[in-house]
Amino acid sequence: MLLSVEIGLAVLFALAFGNGANDVGKSVTALMMDPDTAAFKPRYSPLIWGGLFSGLGSILAIIISVRLFSAFTPQSFFQSTPGVSFILAALVGAASWILIATLLRVQVSTTHAIVGAIIVQAIYLLGASSLEWTFLIWRILLPLAAGPFVALIGVYIISRVLRKRDTGVDEAPSSRRLGAADWISAAGVAFARGVNDAPKMAALGAFVLLGTSEDGVLLPYIIVGVAVVAGSLVWGDRVAKTLIGHTPLQRGHRLKAHGATAVLVSAGSYFGDAFSTTNVSEGANAGHHGQKGRQFLGSALRGMALAWMVTLPAAGLLAIVASILGARIWG
Repeated sequence: MLLSVEIGLAVLFALAFGNGANDVGKSVTALMMDPDTAAFKPRYSPLIWGGLFSGLGSILAIIISVRLFSAFTPQSFFQSTPGVSFILAALVGAASWILIATLLRVQVSTTHAIVGAIIVQAIYLLGASSLEWTFLIWRILLPLAAGPFVALIGVYIISRVLRKRDTGVDEAPSSRRLGAADWISAAGVAFARGVNDAPKMAALGAFVLLGTSEDGVLLPYIIVGVAVVAGSLVWGDRVAKTLIGHTPLQRGHRLKAHGATAVLVSAGSYFGDAFSTTNVSEGANAGHHGQKGRQFLGSALRGMALAWMVTLPAAGLLAIVASILGARIWG
């Protein structure tokens, strides 16, 4: 049992490390654009900035995201409580897919990876009837699907309301240095990512610890917070490099998208809605009024398709492989 706990916490660290490496760079991509050419410019300070705020959000999630933590406890997903080996395999499946995607410089949704690792593995090993489908549909799957569209509509409405204040001239990143607003908005999105993703990961880690430690909740949050910061500092620039061409160049557009993402994801975390920050951010980018938003619509739709058609089943298949291998090794 002790060995299972140690392995589980190690895999939890790997999952959170991958989350930080894959997610934090998305929050600070605009801060890593060359002000003269709008090309990628390696800078360590944005990664430190994003990593610290994402780590801070991960720790504070223990008091902010109580409902979301409860929603992602394995007991909520199932008709009957699964075994520790099942959760270990789910952690391995989600962590493996996120680390693979990060190495390939592909942005992925941590939430879809975790949900896929649990649901697909459960259907294969235990049957579809083992899952609480009513809960899954209304508390997990529906928010995941609706989040990007809520962000898109919200930013569109804001853009229409504020359109009279627009000058009609895009602010080229080559014309001026990045301002404080970009740093503040990036911090807001990074913090929201931590508040949103940490309870989902910590809930699985806490399940591994149940009955073995009085720190069943606190310790997983600490591990997640530290690992997220470590991942952002070590590999945080990998995904950021691929997103330069998919980041709004006009500062007003960018700030509205960041603001909507931070507010919606943070609110969802508080109320227990399982949003994907990655998809919400893409939806917010596409919500700007006019051509500025339409040019990001295709990217947003591809991102949502990737999450549902690739990330979710891939993490599930990796979890099944981990479960089979684990049974052979330990059985």
